[in-house]
Amino acid sequence: MSFSIIILAAGKGTRMNSKIPKVFHKVGNLPMIFHVLNASKLLKPKTISVVISNELIKYKNVIKKNSKNIKFAIQSKQLGTADAVRCALNEKHSTNSNISLILYGDTPLISHISLKKCLERFKKRNSDLCVLSMTPPNTNHSYGRLITKKDRLEKIIEKSESKNNQNLENLCNTGIMLVKTKHLIEKLRKINDRNNKKEFFLTDLIEILSTEGYKVSHMEFPYHEFLGVNDKSDQALVEYQFQKMLRKKFLKKGVTMIDPSSIFFSSDTEIGKDVVIHPNVYFGPNVKIGNEVEIKGFCHIENTVIKDRAAVGPFARLRDETNIDKDAKIGNFVEIKKSNIKNNVKISHLSYIGDAYIGENSNIGAGMITCNYDGIKKNQTFIGKNCFIGSNTSLIAPIKISNNSIIGASTVVDKNIPQGTTVYRKSELVKKNNKK
Repeated sequence: MSFSIIILAAGKGTRMNSKIPKVFHKVGNLPMIFHVLNASKLLKPKTISVVISNELIKYKNVIKKNSKNIKFAIQSKQLGTADAVRCALNEKHSTNSNISLILYGDTPLISHISLKKCLERFKKRNSDLCVLSMTPPNTNHSYGRLITKKDRLEKIIEKSESKNNQNLENLCNTGIMLVKTKHLIEKLRKINDRNNKKEFFLTDLIEILSTEGYKVSHMEFPYHEFLGVNDKSDQALVEYQFQKMLRKKFLKKGVTMIDPSSIFFSSDTEIGKDVVIHPNVYFGPNVKIGNEVEIKGFCHIENTVIKDRAAVGPFARLRDETNIDKDAKIGNFVEIKKSNIKNNVKISHLSYIGDAYIGENSNIGAGMITCNYDGIKKNQTFIGKNCFIGSNTSLIAPIKISNNSIIGASTVVDKNIPQGTTVYRKSELVKKNNKK
């Protein structure tokens, strides 16, 4: 049986208190909608349709960069989840499969493994509708409650519709459901907005199908996978859970973390074997770590590749397309930006390296900086193999220091240096007697 996915992403997100659309707020440095799309693509559906608002139309190209085959539907007025699905079904691409899986753009922790399990059971049992359910750790929440009778799901009562004295179990609706597309098309018209919010609730579909004798069930999954984001507190909780998941994943892969709770990963962080990470390290987007690398404390790393056996930190900042080659040493209070640092290079202390190439086996003294910006554009610094650059040296780019050269301490260099050359600036030491 073929299936398609509908992702509801048109919510205004007013409680986020932000100009950024809710589904573009990030978890693990990746917009929430992309988490959902990535999980969706792994299921290999016939189509993926994203329901967006008029305000999100300008983000269509951004979404398409993540997933080229995405289709869109517009929900001009936010009249509820059932109305959003109806907008999707108005487009032919959302009606050409047997089963519809309905997801939400603000539930970034969903696992494609859980979705696959539910889809397989749905097909095996020839169900008509299946809700993914979970049990929150407490009762103080806004999730709708499931009303069941034996294995049958009878209806869902939304928080806004439940009475204060209504005694309900804490088995809750995640919002995600699988339903045969033909039932979705036929029964949506029966949903009305006679409720406290004056919205068309998709959850009303459960009672409609159950009353008419269709096979309506639920399948329970871990609570944390279906945490939704409505405000910044929710986002912080989801981020906390996401970081726990990534730490667990890397620990299982053999990464050593001295203090896991103090390390922040991005969703695309890649780490090799026998890597040691010290406390208080931040991995931003696009970081790849090789094998046997050591990252010492308080480092900030993003858009960087670090190859085997390199050592970084403490207190180092690596960014903007930086490549650290094998056996290199990047020490404390070193900032590197958009540079290639080759094998066995040592930059041990207090340096700024920007828009540079440093060849194999070169040594950079404490306090050396590349003066890469002339007030108009960024310029390149080239340092060849086996060079020694003395402490407190300034290299004014564009400049080339050829192989096997030595630059003396505290030298300002503004001309290219030929291969095998030693240069330094000599100034007279003035001595004066102290006044008595």
